[in-house]
Amino acid sequence: MATEEKKKQNMLRLTQLALAALSSSVWDTLGDSSFALANSIGDQILEMFEKEMGLEIAGESPEAVVQEVERIFVDEFGFAREIAVTMLDGGNKIELKVANCVNYAFSQRLLAAGVQKPYICPVMNASVAALRRMGYKVRSDIQPWQEQTGSIITLTKV
Repeated sequence: MATEEKKKQNMLRLTQLALAALSSSVWDTLGDSSFALANSIGDQILEMFEKEMGLEIAGESPEAVVQEVERIFVDEFGFAREIAVTMLDGGNKIELKVANCVNYAFSQRLLAAGVQKPYICPVMNASVAALRRMGYKVRSDIQPWQEQTGSIITLTKV
């Protein structure tokens, strides 16, 4: 019989398998349009951050809000070692460099399964949701960052 720790690991593994299969099927069906379905992921994460982590969006700059979202991912969840936020193109683009992401192996599994862009990334989707709540429309892109076992996310205002 498995130990409690092994049972937890097995449950996580099953959850990841199911999520990877679902994500791959959605990508196979919709391609880049899969990003539109990711809005609800970001909305739910944002709601949790506001209710449980004290995130406040009103009256803040886009950069400050995104930095606070990323701080929560790093400090409260240990989701990455660091997430650097950089404003580019006169503030029209926000670049997030996610270093040592706990989701890196999962993202690699999605890429191997044919998902060209890991559209279900919680960091990307929560950031997009926060900006959308502020009235900004952004297009998101995500690329693997192998050197830092993470990703580079670019949010471009449209």
